Amino acid sequence: MSDSTIPHIIEPGKWADRAAVLDVAMPLARFTRLLDGALSTDGEVTVHVAFARDARHFPVLAGRLETTLSLECQRCLQAVNVPISAQVNVFMLNDDEEVERLSEAEDFVLADNGELDFPELLEDELILALPLVANHEDCEPAVPLVDDTVAEPETLRENPFHVLASLKKH
Repeated sequence: MSDSTIPHIIEPGKWADRAAVLDVAMPLARFTRLLDGALSTDGEVTVHVAFARDARHFPVLAGRLETTLSLECQRCLQAVNVPISAQVNVFMLNDDEEVERLSEAEDFVLADNGELDFPELLEDELILALPLVANHEDCEPAVPLVDDTVAEPETLRENPFHVLASLKKH
């Protein structure tokens, strides 16, 4: 299946019933929220996901998303290519009653009238996988953290109270 044949809106239950498997590359430019702060829109997101039903008959999406983003290094302020890999395992539910049947550790999204915005779901998972800070493993800061110049010692000034010391002796 190609990117152009993936529908924007999906019905998770139908895709899970068919046990659909997607192995496709999607253009990175399609993920506008993910690209907020990125230096380039070039590239693609590799999508390897499968739809299924679990033992409770809930639709679940499982797989992996991978891409590389060009971000600004927070140390040297130059471009750094950051590999992003998101492991996806999310239940696609219809209502709060189904949510209550999940454990606290299980991730879920609620479908709107049985439909989900599939690219938005993928984008959410990629955003969650972003690093807190993008930086090179080894680079110099753009601005020195400590002033390397040696401060010259201040010249000693005469203490204005030394006159009082002489009055105390009398």
